[in-house]
Amino acid sequence: MYYGFDIGGTKIAFAVYDAELNLCHEERMSTPGDDYQGLQQLIRSRVDAADERFGAKGVVGIGFPGILNRHDGSIVAANLPAIHGRHLGADLAELLGRAVKVDNDANCFLWSEVHQGAAAEADSALGVTIGTGIGGAVYLAGKLIQGRNWLAGEIGHYPLPATILMKYPDLPRPRCGCGRLVCFETYASGTGLERLYHHFHGERASGHQIVARYEAREASALAAIDCWLEILAAGLATAISVLDPEVVVLGGGLSGLPVLYQQLPQRLPGHLLPGVALPAIRQASFGGAGGVRGAALLNL
Repeated sequence: MYYGFDIGGTKIAFAVYDAELNLCHEERMSTPGDDYQGLQQLIRSRVDAADERFGAKGVVGIGFPGILNRHDGSIVAANLPAIHGRHLGADLAELLGRAVKVDNDANCFLWSEVHQGAAAEADSALGVTIGTGIGGAVYLAGKLIQGRNWLAGEIGHYPLPATILMKYPDLPRPRCGCGRLVCFETYASGTGLERLYHHFHGERASGHQIVARYEAREASALAAIDCWLEILAAGLATAISVLDPEVVVLGGGLSGLPVLYQQLPQRLPGHLLPGVALPAIRQASFGGAGGVRGAALLNL
């Protein structure tokens, strides 16, 4: 049996899959703030209960929003004080009496899609999550590629392509949470779409409101999403030029917009070398469950 935990800032998802990758059990619970011992005991209680329920000693995988420190294996997750700076995998392995694998949640998302999902049978894939920020992951020749600093695929923090600033010279220059200016995710994320709408309309609205207004053909929403799509295309083209993936899998809160799959294939060629064959642009098959499912499958 495969046990997966997806640790977020407020919620933890737990799921169990069998050898055929069928979902057997799932639940959600609150993240215990900065209580590391409480978090470990919470995970232990779910693992022990699952072992008893399924009559097996399941293998455990953990996904989290952050990276692993290559020097000492500790977790770097500034928004999760309970695990920041901790050796979660090693500590849980000792507590649970079994191996525990940990990885970035975007990597888990893509790993899930590689197994029976939108990237199944692809030799190479780029996973991109479009939410509050932009997450990214790279799959190549049967492996997730983490990189030297666990930063492979983190396209949210490369700079916005200069061609976009040439086309839209009056765009705001926001400072990213990482401290730098004009990171790709400050425009291409859900938060970025809200920022663009405010720029074009002078009013603040949520992503869902902007989408509804776009569907109602409001001029400001049309302008904001047109600009947002061009930014996404330009940013994705940078990654595509480097990685040349067979498939780009989109996940996250805004990945369900049909316009993404209609417009990105039309806009990408304008940001790529002439004659480049485009990757398939696909919506994630497992939606919000991709992170916890991928965490469970880290032991495959």
